[in-house]
Amino acid sequence: MTPVLISLLAVAAPAANAGAGTSHGTAEVFDKGEWEVGVYAPVRRGMGNGLEVSIHPLVALLSPHLAVKKAWSTDGAWAIASRHSVMYPTPLLRTLAREGTGGIIVADAVIPPTLASDHRFIATTALGESTDLSLSARAMVGAALGESDWPSIDMPLSYTRTAAYRDGVATAAGVQLDGTLVGPLFYRVDIDGWWLPNSDATWATEVKTTVHWRPSDGFTAQAGGTAVIGEYPYGTNWHVLPSFDLIWRW
Repeated sequence: MTPVLISLLAVAAPAANAGAGTSHGTAEVFDKGEWEVGVYAPVRRGMGNGLEVSIHPLVALLSPHLAVKKAWSTDGAWAIASRHSVMYPTPLLRTLAREGTGGIIVADAVIPPTLASDHRFIATTALGESTDLSLSARAMVGAALGESDWPSIDMPLSYTRTAAYRDGVATAAGVQLDGTLVGPLFYRVDIDGWWLPNSDATWATEVKTTVHWRPSDGFTAQAGGTAVIGEYPYGTNWHVLPSFDLIWRW
């Protein structure tokens, strides 16, 4: 796979994996030795002691990263977990700074070495026998190690997630419902509100809806879409993006 295709995948990944795995957005943490891998969703592995690690192998080629999820409490009405990741997006951003195919950032952009981290705190509780409610708070923090002069990536989902690389911080709060439709069919509705205090455009709302077909505990097919309405430097706009994934868990 060429660097250009990997770059485009890395930018599009938030849309492609809107369902993002069987436990995405919840306080569930994999048991020791448990694995999950998807076509678009990252690889996850349970490490024991309430720890889970994840990485997206293709994206990591140009944007090295690692995420750790920790379960803090599984007793009582609410399960509590946090997810923390570190990333080095500089190679990806520099690959996108080109003329022609794959060029999303202007070729003469000044992109310094940049470090970033992403922190999420999640609480999940059961609403009856077949529905779970999850609440989340998220903060992304970035630090440019040198002179920086590159434009924002004015694309849905990508604008909010790269804001921390340019402007130092991006925050979000979310609510998610997971439940049973009928038989092996499940649903997920995930609503996130973003606030970008240091950016030219400061807000966005994302509504992600997916249907999951789970004929067994080891396989899930997800399909759905993400509606995004938000502010960009050029004004307010909205988009609807499809999503699809095949996920294996063992």
